[in-house]
Amino acid sequence: MLEVYPIQQKSEQKELCELAGIVYDVNKLAYKGIISGELIGVAQFGIKGKCGYIYDLENIKGIDNDEVLFVIGRAALNFIDLCGIVDVYFEARSEDREALVARIGFKKDENGKWYMNTDGFFTGPCKCEG
Repeated sequence: MLEVYPIQQKSEQKELCELAGIVYDVNKLAYKGIISGELIGVAQFGIKGKCGYIYDLENIKGIDNDEVLFVIGRAALNFIDLCGIVDVYFEARSEDREALVARIGFKKDENGKWYMNTDGFFTGPCKCEG
């Protein structure tokens, strides 16, 4: 069973970021994705001013599971949206995963940055495709 949890302790966040090859940042929030007790992926995200950002979204080294990354990405978006922030940027590594980033809901803006507006995104029917 897939489970996504906020990472409560900064020491755990640091450890899990290292396992995923992510540069830990104490000022960022984080989620972890677990299947049947096995850690699969990690995200770091946050809010700066009037915008939300997904800074990192990675599998643990040696694991390749885009489905878990999709759910973790959507969970981070939902948290940001619940904070009243609707303008969100995906700043995590996107090389070789444009299909995943688009499926999460992002589109490239006029500057080539991955962006989405979450206004109403989580209140209607499930938006499983980007």
